[in-house]
Formats: sequence, structure tokens, C-alpha cells
Amino acid sequence: MDEAVERSASLPRRVLGVRIRRMKDDFLIGDEDRVLLIEDSAAFIFASLDGRRSTLDVARLLAQEYGVDEEQALADVVEFLSDLVEQGIVEW
Repeated sequence: MDEAVERSASLPRRVLGVRIRRMKDDFLIGDEDRVLLIEDSAAFIFASLDGRRSTLDVARLLAQEYGVDEEQALADVVEFLSDLVEQGIVEW
């Protein structure tokens, strides 16, 4: 099964204990060993993670905000969130 379709109903959420600092429309995320700057459309996705919106909901918001195809937006959201999951910043 395609990962985007498989994850579309998931409720991604930020992991507790990860330090997050908002700077205008961007985010600095990190701990003692690393810092990650999230900006532009990635910051939009990250800001949309409230634990109530599904991955598909976030993709729809992204598609509306940036005027892109919903299918492409879903693939992009899943790819970005998968990276954050691997880094321990987000969980499905």
C-alpha cells in the first residue's frame, strides 16, 4: 500500500519534551545536540499539527494555502512528517 494513503488517516502530533521556539512564521526545534530550522511550507505543516487533524486534513490545508494538487500535497506532507518521525520530533 502507498505510504501516503496508509498515513492519510493518521493523527500526527508533536512529541512532548522537544524544545520548540517560534520565530515569526518559522520554527527552531532541537535539544542539546541539534537544532533544526523549519521554514516556509514545512513550517506551515508543522504549525498545523495539533493532534486533532489527520495527515489528510493537513495536506488539504497545505493544498489550499499553496494552490497545489491535494494528492501531491499529501505525498509531501507524509514525506516531511516521516522525516520528523525518524528524528523523534513527531509521532503518528
